[in-house]
Amino acid sequence: MTSNTIMTLTPVLFPIVTGFALFSRPIFEDRHIYVGVMTFATSIITFFAAFMTNEELITLWRVTENLSIAFRFDYPARAFSCLVAFIWPLVTLYAFEYLKRRPPVDRFYAFFLSTFGILIGVACAGNLLTLYLFYELMTFMTLPLVMHSQQREAIRATVSYLLYSLTGAALALGGFFFFQVYGVSMDFTPGGVLDMARINSENSRDMILIVTFLTLVGFGAKAGLVPLHAWLPTAHPVAPTPASAVLSGLITKAGVIAMFRVVYYVVGDDFLRGTWVQTAILSMALLTIFTGSMMAFIEKHLKKRIAWSSVSQVSYVVFAMMLLNSDGITGAVLQIAAHATAKSCLFLSAGVVIYFTLEGANYHYADQLRGVGKELPVTMTCFALASVSLIGLPVTGGFTAKWYMASGALNLGGLGIAGVIVLMISALLTAGYLLPIVTDAFFPGDDFNYSRLYPLRLSWNMKIPLLLLSAGAVMTGLFAGYLIKFVDAKIIFSLI
Repeated sequence: MTSNTIMTLTPVLFPIVTGFALFSRPIFEDRHIYVGVMTFATSIITFFAAFMTNEELITLWRVTENLSIAFRFDYPARAFSCLVAFIWPLVTLYAFEYLKRRPPVDRFYAFFLSTFGILIGVACAGNLLTLYLFYELMTFMTLPLVMHSQQREAIRATVSYLLYSLTGAALALGGFFFFQVYGVSMDFTPGGVLDMARINSENSRDMILIVTFLTLVGFGAKAGLVPLHAWLPTAHPVAPTPASAVLSGLITKAGVIAMFRVVYYVVGDDFLRGTWVQTAILSMALLTIFTGSMMAFIEKHLKKRIAWSSVSQVSYVVFAMMLLNSDGITGAVLQIAAHATAKSCLFLSAGVVIYFTLEGANYHYADQLRGVGKELPVTMTCFALASVSLIGLPVTGGFTAKWYMASGALNLGGLGIAGVIVLMISALLTAGYLLPIVTDAFFPGDDFNYSRLYPLRLSWNMKIPLLLLSAGAVMTGLFAGYLIKFVDAKIIFSLI
C-alpha cells in the first residue's frame, strides 16, 4: 500500500472507525478529550491529504470488474474537503458546551464524528457507485442527530427527513443504472463519460435527458430543491444546534456536490447545454430561491427562519452550477464557501441565544429578541456579520459569489436575466428577515426596559467558533481573489 493510498483513504475511514468506537467502553473517562482529539486529527489529516496527494484513483474494494469503491482527491474534492475540515472541529468544540444540557451525548458524538468521515467520502468519491453509497450512508448517519431529543416533534421530523431522502435516493439510483449502461466508464471524468456513439445510434438522447433530470432532482432533495425541500425547515428546529449547523452549512452541500458530479463528470456540460433539462433545473432553482426567501421572511420562529433561508441560499449554488459557464462555476464555489461559514455561524449564534434563555423571555422567536445584543454582544455581532454576507453586501463572501452568479446569468440570455431579478428580490427579502433581528438586538428602543438586562459571559469553546466562522464569512469576500484563482486555474480549466 503506497503512501498516496494511505493519505487518500485515511480522512474517510479514520473518523468513521473512531466514531463507532464510542459505542464501546470509553477510552478516556472524559469523552470530550477523545472526540476532540479524533476530530482535530481528522481535520489535520484531511488538509494534509488535500495538499499532498495526487489525483490517482484509489480503489478500496472492487465489487465487480466494472464496479468499485474508489476515491480520488481531485480539485473539487480538495476544495470541499478543506471547507468541511475547517468547519467541523469548530462545531464540535461548540457542541462540548451546548450538549451539556441536552443528553445523551455519547450517541450524538459517535454519529457526529462518523458523519465527518462520510461527508469527506462524498467529496472525494471517485465514481458514481462510491458517491451513491456514501450519500446514502450520510442519510442514515444523520438521522440520530435529528432525532437526538427523542421527543414527538423530533421523531416526526426524522421520519419526514428519511422519506424525502429515500425518495431522492430512489430517483438517483435509476440514474446510476442507466449511466452504467450508457457510459464508457463509471469513474468520474471531466466532460462526462457517456458513450455518445451508442446514444446516437440507438437514438437514446431523449431518454438520457429524462434520466439525468430525475437524477438531479433526486440528489437535489438533500440540497432542499423544490419539490423535495420540506424536510429542511422541519428537521432543523428540532435538531440540536450543532447538528443544525452542519446539516445546513455542509450536508446540504453534499446534494450539490452530487449534482455537480453528475452534470460535469458523468453526463457532461456539453450534452446538457441548451437542453430542456438545463432550463428546468434553472427554473426549479429560481423557484426554490424565491420560495425559501419568502417563507423565511414571514417565519417568526428563529431556527425555522434560518432553515428556510438555507432552502433559498443553497439553491443559489444549484442555479450558478446549471448556468454551465465559467462565471457560474466560480460563483457556485464561492457561494458554497460563503454560505457554509455564514449559515453555520447563524445557527450557532441562534443556539447561544436559546441556550441562555432567561426567565420570562422566549428567545425561540425572532420578534422577541429585543435587547439580546446587550446581553450577548459577541454572539449578535457574529450573527450580524454572517447576515450581511448572506444578504450579499460588498466585501463579504456572499457579495463576490452573487457577483459571479449574475455575470454568468447575464451571459445566458432570457432566463438568466430573470435569474438576476430573482437574486435581487431574494437579497432584499434576506435583508428583511435578518437585519431586523440585528437592529432589535442592539437598538431595542426608548421604551425597552434596560433594567432587566443581565450581561452574560460566553464560554470560550462557544465564542471561538462564532468568531472564526463570522470571520470566514467576511474573509471569503476580502480574499476572494485567492479562491477565484484556484477555481479558475484548477476546476474550471478541467471542465469548461
